[in-house]
Amino acid sequence: MESSKLFRVKEYFVSSDKVIFIFTAMGTKIPMYKFFIKQLNKRGYSCVVYDYGLDFLFNATLQLWKKFFDEIISDAQKRIKKLKQKNVTNFYSYGASMGTLVANKLTRDAKEISHVILNMTYGDVADNIFTYRGVKKAKESFLKQGVDREELRRNIFYMDPIKTAKELKNKKILLQLSRYDRVLLYEQTKYTLEAFRKNNLDFEYEESKIGGHYLTGIINLFRINRIDGFYKS
Repeated sequence: MESSKLFRVKEYFVSSDKVIFIFTAMGTKIPMYKFFIKQLNKRGYSCVVYDYGLDFLFNATLQLWKKFFDEIISDAQKRIKKLKQKNVTNFYSYGASMGTLVANKLTRDAKEISHVILNMTYGDVADNIFTYRGVKKAKESFLKQGVDREELRRNIFYMDPIKTAKELKNKKILLQLSRYDRVLLYEQTKYTLEAFRKNNLDFEYEESKIGGHYLTGIINLFRINRIDGFYKS
């Protein structure tokens, strides 16, 4: 497993011309996705998996967030370049919760990524930071720096799935939300769905009316047939 100060990455390769870049949920560790990765390997997908600590939230600064995104996207792009030299021709991305923001950006930035799955993604990220109690340390950190909600929104444009929706043109997207999400509130995430529709993106949409953020996110990880079918579409 390789690591930097901001993230860790591990490769799980099989003999294949298909690679998925997987970005985990904040605070979860790569070993927690062992079954998920193993099932994807069995279907013929190599996997490059990233995780990250909670410093991203607890010691939040605009500079740290930009550095994190710049470095992790750069790392993935370098790996894509090397894999292309080894005749890998199919590249996909997958994000869970906070990882959807990274998967989204990599998909926008890398022309090689054709499909992306956004498993429980955000609406307006700044709204989530300022309203969800689970990340109140990030909110407090920004306020201490004199960064209010509007300034945060302006400065993190690059990770906002609503404002950047048009940049996903010519990509295939599977968007998964939950009506009963209490972490990424449906009242906020539904605007991402509307942005995708407004920009006429090539996307499929699934909405859980049973589980909340964690249960739905986990269930989606076990739907290997669905994931395989989408990437083959």
